[in-house]
Amino acid sequence: MPRNERPPKRVIYYRDAANEDYAGTNIDTKVVTADFPFAPKSRVFRFFAWIAYYVIAIPLVHLCCFVFCGYHVRNKKAVRALKHTGYFLYANHTHFTDAFLSPITAFPKRAFVVVGPDTVSIKGLRTIVQMLGAIPIPQSVKAMRPYLDAVEQRIKEGNCVGVFPEGHMWNYCTFLRPFKAGSFRYPVALNVPYVAVAVTYQKRRIPFLRSPRRTVFVSDPFYPDASLPQKEAQRRLEREVEAFLKEKTETYSTYRYYDYRQISD
Repeated sequence: MPRNERPPKRVIYYRDAANEDYAGTNIDTKVVTADFPFAPKSRVFRFFAWIAYYVIAIPLVHLCCFVFCGYHVRNKKAVRALKHTGYFLYANHTHFTDAFLSPITAFPKRAFVVVGPDTVSIKGLRTIVQMLGAIPIPQSVKAMRPYLDAVEQRIKEGNCVGVFPEGHMWNYCTFLRPFKAGSFRYPVALNVPYVAVAVTYQKRRIPFLRSPRRTVFVSDPFYPDASLPQKEAQRRLEREVEAFLKEKTETYSTYRYYDYRQISD
């Protein structure tokens, strides 16, 4: 249980940990349909995407994470064994900077992130967030095939693809929430490895900074069990990721900046 020496900055009361959303973005979400360019093939797009990612975004991401947000990454060396293959990264979702987890963990490998449709709904920013690696989950059944094809393409290119199985973002949440159905189909369907990444929160060592620092734990690679039926292999994958994230968040999240309290009807 996280321990505080002073009251949390904010107390949030919730009923349904699986479906309530406290991101507070208030974005007018657009529908992602089958004609959405999930993996643009234009050489011009790819050129500018490389510039945007490696020349602009990566230096800013490292500055934000390690200087301003107090990130400390443990066991990053675990992904070195995956430098010649694409893989999936599963993480808890507790801050907007979680979008940076895949880039800082996978670097120098290129990283993409499965996101909600709101991420590509901001007018004028869709192309930019796609250049930075966003792959939005569509709402229409017809769009699922091109979406899954795009995810498969990124993996076959040898990239890292990040997934947030909790779905919704709860800022500074120190416990693990229920996973969304379907989050674990990808590694099994493509028979590729995956890692779990747990973000945990601790009190800052600098007295005048109240916001918590983050210790990020990276698991050793897991591999799908090809001898099991697909559904059973997915359940095993989910249990492995859940066990790692739960153990790390319960053990190392020792500071409640936001306090989430469940209420019943």
